[in-house]
Amino acid sequence: MDSVDMQLLKMLNANARASLSEMGREVGLSISGVRKRVKLLEKSGMIKGYTTVIDPRKFGRGVLAFVNIEVDARGVRDVIKTLSRCHEVCELHQTTGGHALLAKVRTKDIENLKKFVDDRISVFDSVKSVRTTITMDTFKESLLNV
Repeated sequence: MDSVDMQLLKMLNANARASLSEMGREVGLSISGVRKRVKLLEKSGMIKGYTTVIDPRKFGRGVLAFVNIEVDARGVRDVIKTLSRCHEVCELHQTTGGHALLAKVRTKDIENLKKFVDDRISVFDSVKSVRTTITMDTFKESLLNV
C-alpha cells in the first residue's frame, strides 16, 4: 500500500459514493487506474465493504449508551449470542479484565434503555453487574480515522 492507496482510502472513507473520475483527478490517475487500485484494496481485504451512515436520531434512536457487562465465564457465549441479535446493540466487544463485555446501545429514550437493560441483559443468571454510561453529545465517531 502506497500514498496513493492511502489517499483513495481517505476519499472513500469520507464519501463511499465518490466517482472514479473524481478520485482520479485528486490522485492523478486515470479512471481505470483508480478502479484497479480500488479492486486490489477490496481483494486484499483492506476495504471490507461499503455502507450507508444513518442518523440514529432521525431513525428514532436518540439515546446512545455504553453498557459494561460483567459476565461469568459459563454464560458469556449465551450473552454474546443474544446481544448480537438485538437491534439496539450497535457494537459488542469483549474487553480485558475477566469476562467483561462492552455494548454500544442506541434506544429511543431513557425508558427504553432501562427496559433493554432489565429485559435483555440483567435476565441472565451469569451477569454479575451492569454499568451504563449515557452519552450527552458525540463529537467524533468513525470506524477508522485514516
